[in-house]
Amino acid sequence: MLGTTKYGPNAVGSLVRFGLLALVPVLALGAVLAHELNVDVQQRYLETARSSASLITQVGIQPLLTAQQVDSGLTPTEVADIDDKLQGAAVSKDVRRIKVWNKAGTVVYSDNHALIGRTFRPDEDLQAALSGHSSASITDGHDEENSGDNLAGPLIQVYVPLVFAGTSSTAGAFELYLPYAPVQGAIDSESNQLYLVLAGGLSVFYLSMFPIVWLADRLRRRLLNQAQEAAVANVAALERINAMKNAYLTSISHQFRTALVGIQGFSELIRDSDHLDLDEVKAFASDIYSNAEGLDRAFGEMIELDRAESDRRAPGDALGDSGRGAPDDRQSQLRTKLK
Repeated sequence: MLGTTKYGPNAVGSLVRFGLLALVPVLALGAVLAHELNVDVQQRYLETARSSASLITQVGIQPLLTAQQVDSGLTPTEVADIDDKLQGAAVSKDVRRIKVWNKAGTVVYSDNHALIGRTFRPDEDLQAALSGHSSASITDGHDEENSGDNLAGPLIQVYVPLVFAGTSSTAGAFELYLPYAPVQGAIDSESNQLYLVLAGGLSVFYLSMFPIVWLADRLRRRLLNQAQEAAVANVAALERINAMKNAYLTSISHQFRTALVGIQGFSELIRDSDHLDLDEVKAFASDIYSNAEGLDRAFGEMIELDRAESDRRAPGDALGDSGRGAPDDRQSQLRTKLK
């Protein structure tokens, strides 16, 4: 008999195991999405800062300068005049530092007068601005160009190219430093809202998988149960067939013995008798022939049984193929084995 099939944990156990296994990729997905959302929000705020700096450059800074002043530098009087026009806006809480660079890497103007006239090796962002490309990034305020300054990071650093009317080339670059803390606060606020939405969405997705898993587990158990029932039925059928086969072989064995005893007895009578006429010999021969026919029929039935067994066990078996093609040869082989 078949042993009891183990289907694994019950439905509740399967759901618990699935929940634990699925929780890891869901949390990993949430972490990746949260990181991408934070990066996206930060990039949007940096892009806003870059756009604001471009507007300040075009409206507030560039009209105060000329291409010649940017190239050759400003006099103290011109610096004071620009300070008056900016009215201290550059040092307010909204702007930490402003600088105007020429193409040689010299600070032409800054709200920190100690930096005016100093030359630094342009970094990648400044080189990009001098090539006509604006940029915005986050800095700690301790770059080489900020040596001697008192900037405390983190800060948003924005570079905007200076292109004056009547020219197509870049005359210099405007640099603006904004405090990063308000931006970080806005990023955190927006990110927290997005995280809540993300957490809610992932939770709904996570919970929605449980009914599917429950239905799949029920289907799996049903199919396994059907397969076990089919296997039990097949075993029972095989047991019935084996019982019939054993009974049949017992009957065949009795027929063999009866036919052999008859052939042996009549043969001994013919061999040991000294006074048998032709009619008696023919009678004995007829009985021997009848017993031989019964023996041959028993052989044929055994061959058919063996063929059926071979076809059921291995349809492509060589013995089964030869039996189907040449039953007389199979009978001869069995007779040879029995001799």
